[in-house]
Amino acid sequence: MGLLMQTAEPARAILGVERIDVVADRGYFKIEDIEACDQVGLTPHVPKPQRGPAVRNGFFRKDEFRYDPDRDVFTCPAGQTLAPHHYGKSRDLQKIDYSNPAACPACPLRSRCTTNVRRVSRLENEAVLDRMAERLRARPELLDRRRETVEHPFGSIKQWMNQGAFLMRGLDNVRGEFSLTALVYNLRRVLNIVGVGPMTAAVRG
Repeated sequence: MGLLMQTAEPARAILGVERIDVVADRGYFKIEDIEACDQVGLTPHVPKPQRGPAVRNGFFRKDEFRYDPDRDVFTCPAGQTLAPHHYGKSRDLQKIDYSNPAACPACPLRSRCTTNVRRVSRLENEAVLDRMAERLRARPELLDRRRETVEHPFGSIKQWMNQGAFLMRGLDNVRGEFSLTALVYNLRRVLNIVGVGPMTAAVRG
């Protein structure tokens, strides 16, 4: 987390374009990074991790609660309305907790939702996540394409080069080790794709 913008912006500069689609895995999911990309012409597509106490306990996930931006309320799986009840902070962002204490005790779905009163939180800039979720629903094939493109090198490195773990210790040493691994992998790919002759000519040229 925290590296989505740092990774995507140089890519856009190399491509020389105003806007690019940025597709990343769940490890890059951080609302501040996603919002920063959205504001400067980098269109993020990052799936949201399913985590938190509700997920761990097998309760309804947050994405099963429907948010209505016009009324600023959530509708729970039982059809009840959850309104803002508490304002706090998450990192430097305002966090709003939505709940309906009157409805939870007699709810027929309570055993699947909470052991007390269910609360669903929303950050002040979470609309950027709503827009991204809409993009992902419209283009789900992007995540499959990312997986097929990006995961292949790591699988090949582990299989071809027997590199299941780093041998070095310390961040600088590990960076050096992986740089050598990436160099060897890239050379093998070039040899497989264009052959020895064209690669040699390109190096000499």
